Amino acid sequence: MKKLLLSAFAVATFCTAHAQSNTLSLSQSGSGNSAPVTQKGSGNTGAITVAGDNNYSSFEQTGSSLSGAISVAGSRNSARVQADHYLNETSVTQAGNDNSGSVSSTLRSDHNRVILTQTGDGNTGSASIYDHSDNNQIGLTQSGSNNTANANVQYRSDHDLISLSQIGVSNRGIATASNSDGSQISLVQTGDHNTGSASSYEGSNNQVTLSQTGNDNSGDAYSNYGSNNQTTLIQTGDNNSGTAGKGSYGGVLAELCQRG
Repeated sequence: MKKLLLSAFAVATFCTAHAQSNTLSLSQSGSGNSAPVTQKGSGNTGAITVAGDNNYSSFEQTGSSLSGAISVAGSRNSARVQADHYLNETSVTQAGNDNSGSVSSTLRSDHNRVILTQTGDGNTGSASIYDHSDNNQIGLTQSGSNNTANANVQYRSDHDLISLSQIGVSNRGIATASNSDGSQISLVQTGDHNTGSASSYEGSNNQVTLSQTGNDNSGDAYSNYGSNNQTTLIQTGDNNSGTAGKGSYGGVLAELCQRG
């Protein structure tokens, strides 16, 4: 059974809202539904709620001071949220098994918050902020088994914060910043058979922290080029292998603590 509800403030089915200060609410229940939604303007808020299996939800916002969220409960669902420009907050929350989620902020998008939360088994997550985007925050959290996580800040993006946390078994995580000044990257994994990497390529005043607790973990934490970089790698468990970090221009380069 398919069910689609749109609030009175939203334009019709699979809509594009052009006016300012719009509120959009969309609810789906059942299986095999598709919901691509677009909002344009300033001061808009939007929420998509999906309950069921094998559903696809897509939410794109263009403007400033926007708030968009997708909440998914069920199995084998796919959700994507994208925000353009600045002062936006986007989030995807998924509860269930074998889900796929993506949250992004596009080119030259500043002062945005990007949040991806997944609870369940076999999840795949990606949270990205694209080129020339400054002062953004990325949060990615996964709880369950066999999760794969990716959090990125790309070329010429400065003063960004990245945090990635995975709890479960057989997780793999990557948190990366490129050409970034004053970025803070933290990756925390708790469980077994985790593989983690936290990097910061070029820039100055970067902080990279990787902490893994569990068995058979492999870690890599780096700060690469720049000055006053800090790298901390802590692994607690069995059969861990780690590489701390190195910078070219001095500063605090690395701390390493492993207990096998």
